[in-house]
Amino acid sequence: MRPTLPARRRATVLLLIALLAAGDTGLATAAGGDRAARCERLEARIGALRLKLRMGYTAKQGRLWREQLRGLEAERRANCR
Repeated sequence: MRPTLPARRRATVLLLIALLAAGDTGLATAAGGDRAARCERLEARIGALRLKLRMGYTAKQGRLWREQLRGLEAERRANCR
């Protein structure tokens, strides 16, 4: 029998998957230079990482995800504000 996730965690996982999918669809157009779309994709990726950091993870995963988050936030500060 497969273990099931509590409803709240299941909803969080589904939202995370949706955000990751939305963030990946527009990566090919990033070279086009559309600044607003690029900033939206950055926001989506930042949101997805923050959701991941609210869930259970190993110490190594946490370090990697926080490093990625710092990089994305730095990119957002440099290009979107």
